[in-house]
Amino acid sequence: MKIDNLIALRYFKSHKRNSIVSFLSITSIIGLMLGTATLILVVSVMSGFTNNLKEKLMGTNSDIIITDFSTVPVRDYNKLIKEVENIKGVKAAAPFVNTQAVSMSGSGVSGIIIKGIDADLEKTVSKISSFITFGTIDDLKNRQEGEPYGILLGKNLAFSLMAGIGDTITLISPQLNRGPFGLNPKMRSFIVKGIFDTGVYEYNASMAYISIEAAQDFIGLKENSVTGISVAVESGINSIDLVYTINQKIENKYWARDWLSMNQSLFSALELEKYALFIVLTLIIIVASFSIVSMIAITVKDKQKDIAILRAYGAGSSCIRSIFIRQGLIVGILGTALGNIAALLLSVLVTKYKLIKLPEDIYFMDSLPLNIDYHVYLVVSVCAVLVTFLASLLPSNQSAKMNIVDGIRND
Repeated sequence: MKIDNLIALRYFKSHKRNSIVSFLSITSIIGLMLGTATLILVVSVMSGFTNNLKEKLMGTNSDIIITDFSTVPVRDYNKLIKEVENIKGVKAAAPFVNTQAVSMSGSGVSGIIIKGIDADLEKTVSKISSFITFGTIDDLKNRQEGEPYGILLGKNLAFSLMAGIGDTITLISPQLNRGPFGLNPKMRSFIVKGIFDTGVYEYNASMAYISIEAAQDFIGLKENSVTGISVAVESGINSIDLVYTINQKIENKYWARDWLSMNQSLFSALELEKYALFIVLTLIIIVASFSIVSMIAITVKDKQKDIAILRAYGAGSSCIRSIFIRQGLIVGILGTALGNIAALLLSVLVTKYKLIKLPEDIYFMDSLPLNIDYHVYLVVSVCAVLVTFLASLLPSNQSAKMNIVDGIRND
């Protein structure tokens, strides 16, 4: 072991002889531990919240959607699907029909968003089938002749309508039919075939799925017309780049957009908040580093005779400086390591046992999400050790400038 490492470690262990230095060492370690743990946990929560939100929202949406530039339906959609699926990077494509309606049962009324889907193709572009808790997505296409079409309801929507599997509800379209007695609302009966839970309250309370044929009939679309096309992207492909390729391929006849870009303001705000919190909470580590400055300064004052003897035996200024820098780094590394351990233990406990509950209707999730990302641990640890190193420089430089004679005289 090098002489500077040996002496730095000896000085650190000998703090118990000096109550002030011992106190400052303990407070520095605790401060760095709390600062490091807090910073890791906050960044982990923000990352977990963002990832959880993306996962849940993307579960009911595809990576890319293609629609007309206006509200005009996309005609001859099968031809467009084949054209899009031939593009490199596209995994699958499926048609959809979006509309709004008023849902009505014997126990309640609610405004909802209806999405008409092809049950077989929708499995390839979204995860909605995995969210269904009662029934299956295939139940939408299992219809007996003369029987009403089937419908899948969100968990909270089903609760507000007091509707269960096999119950019949009525949908009222905002479009009106002209009859012998004037304009009448278009109404259709549907049988509840399934209930889904996306984990997002807004979706569970306002979304319903029906077959694409039922949606076309409900809003009066022709068989070859839909609202748009959902596109799934192959793993590892950048959806933003693929959007550009698709728009070129379809010659801007239609409008392709990736889902994240459509919600860019939301996720940009979350990223900005994460970086802002990182900067603010780094101040905790900086404040803790002031205790290290005081600790090293007092140690230098206490060890003047030792420094003078080392200088007399030929130790250079760099060696003296290195001793006290390493002393500060020992404290910094120890505090940072304890902070990492504390953050990891808390993360595992909170994630496994869901210790912190959240109101699902506000936060889109029922418990606090924590993303254990070891890159975050590494970045925070490097920042903490770097701050400790910088805090050690000033008092260490002062020790290197000490005169041999003054050190012996002042002892």
